[in-house]
Amino acid sequence: MTVVEHSAAPADPDVALAERINCDRVRHLTRLALGLSQDSMDLLTSVTDRLRAAEGALRDPLTSDLGFD
Repeated sequence: MTVVEHSAAPADPDVALAERINCDRVRHLTRLALGLSQDSMDLLTSVTDRLRAAEGALRDPLTSDLGFD
C-alpha cells in the first residue's frame, strides 16, 4: 500500500492535534484529510454520513427526506 502524505505543514496546529489521536485508523484518516479543499472535505463528510447510515448508526441522508427511514 502506498501512503500519500498530506500537504499540511508540520507546524500546522491541526497536524499536532491529529498526532494526539490514539486510534491508529482514525489518526491515519485525519492525516489524509488535512489540507484538503473545502469541496473535498464536504465530499468526505457526505461519504462518511452515508457509511454511518449503511451501518445503521445514522439515518441515510439521501433517503431520509423521502420517508424510507
